[in-house]
Amino acid sequence: MKGATAASQGTFVRGLGLFDATTIVAGAMIGSGIFIVSQDIAKTVGSSGWLLAVWAVTAVMTVMELSATASLRPCTRAPADSTSTCASLLAALGFLYGWTLFMVIQSGSIAAVGVAFAKYLV
Repeated sequence: MKGATAASQGTFVRGLGLFDATTIVAGAMIGSGIFIVSQDIAKTVGSSGWLLAVWAVTAVMTVMELSATASLRPCTRAPADSTSTCASLLAALGFLYGWTLFMVIQSGSIAAVGVAFAKYLV
């Protein structure tokens, strides 16, 4: 609740809490794909029970992936003299990921949402 206190004082907290990160990931994972993919899975498995089972298995796999990713912290395990190098490399990778997100990933997501909208509108 540190962010809520800082927000009430009019200061900006530069950071994400566990809840913030979880909701961002959930929004990115679910998105509009849940409406498109469910139809194809239901056609393949043949019943709503199996559809829910498939979603449960993929939810477990997603949690496993997120926990494995969260355990990777290269800069905290690096020797003291190489932490600045590690941090600068991570900053460069973050910069490149930001531009890739802007130019490719989000653009593709918006295009997929547009296709899905047009498909269901018809």
